[in-house]
Amino acid sequence: MLRISSEEQIPVTPRGGGASFQGSSLPVRGGLILDLSRMNRIIEISDEDMVAVVQPGVRYETFEHELEKRGLTFPHDVGSHDSATIGGMIASDSNGHHAYKHGRVGPWIQGLEVVLLDGTVLKLGTRSPRYNMGYNLSALIAGSQGTLGIVTEAILKVDPKMPTSASIGAFFQNLDDLMAASHAIHMSGVEAGTLEATDGYTVSTISDVMGLGFPSCEGNFVADVEGFDEENLQAKLSILKRILEEHGGEEVIIAQDDETRKKLWAPRLDIDIAVMKLQPGSREIGFAASDPCVPLSKMAEAIREIGRIIRSYDLIVAVFCHTGIGIIHPAVIIDPENEDHWVALKKAEREVLEYVTSIGGVITAEHGFGYVKNNYVKEAVGAVKLELDRRIKGIFDPNGILNPGKMALDTEERDAGVKYTFPAYVSDQDMEGR
Repeated sequence: MLRISSEEQIPVTPRGGGASFQGSSLPVRGGLILDLSRMNRIIEISDEDMVAVVQPGVRYETFEHELEKRGLTFPHDVGSHDSATIGGMIASDSNGHHAYKHGRVGPWIQGLEVVLLDGTVLKLGTRSPRYNMGYNLSALIAGSQGTLGIVTEAILKVDPKMPTSASIGAFFQNLDDLMAASHAIHMSGVEAGTLEATDGYTVSTISDVMGLGFPSCEGNFVADVEGFDEENLQAKLSILKRILEEHGGEEVIIAQDDETRKKLWAPRLDIDIAVMKLQPGSREIGFAASDPCVPLSKMAEAIREIGRIIRSYDLIVAVFCHTGIGIIHPAVIIDPENEDHWVALKKAEREVLEYVTSIGGVITAEHGFGYVKNNYVKEAVGAVKLELDRRIKGIFDPNGILNPGKMALDTEERDAGVKYTFPAYVSDQDMEGR
């Protein structure tokens, strides 16, 4: 199919779970959608080799559930874990909530099977824990967003699952204190799985809607921690509690049961639902400033400033972040039938990205360029890097039919020649002069 599509120049857009927050799996040039969701076999889980062999359509939740039965884990829980597929996570080189401890998905890939456009099956890597054989093409495929080839099988590293775990959180009247506490935890030697924060607007909104009784604050902090046994876990929690309180953390909550954990994580995971209840008809919109990353020393400033910029355009935004790795997620909620909201969103987007760049940050650290960031790619990476990316794309896909219109590989526009879901949408071309 790929060979014929290439010969006939029919666009092919691979699709996994379809979250497509940055438009990376939208068929913007028409053609064929290659739905990989039915390639959903867990071929093997090897306790001895500490690997799993899976097809791309395996959902993350299904995979993790099967691993847990064996005391194992693939610790890359992403926000869309209920729909995310392994193929999509590889294509995006996902971070996930536990990226502070475990990093990106890419380094956990030990091998890949990739079908190229001419039908050739490319075998990369091995079940062996290490290899160093020429260019690391597995790392190139990870994060390529389906523009180079189709992943049909993956050999993934897995880890033992720690027997005990808990979440711990606190509320801060000052984001600088919150970030100082996060850094102190990092320096303490206690290996937390996550270091997360949300801003005061998010906390108060979710608390009011869900009746959680959270205090007024400028931000709240949540960390996950695991232990070898209960004694080890409690020792770690004791250290984290002390650090939080020494840095001004109030009403420290330790959660070991599911109900308390769900409450503690609500500002981070349920805010979009809460806001949409307050604003019927509204929805969270994927936009180009959804996942910037800034130096850790600039985190408190950036959380405040990104929120200020977006709210200055009379838009609703909840700001949350991975404090240990510098990634900030402003979740913007708009009425998609309101033209003024689209205009405001695009103005805020540009201003946020200019600010992020000015303080030494990058415009994407998690979702990738996809389609939504096309018009910002050259500014972000420079003309030399973009040209090299395009040459690499040309080697794998000389006719440009694999997931076209993405990552600025064949266009630096994001609105030209596409149909819009919402009639009120304002294109980049229509923004000129506004």
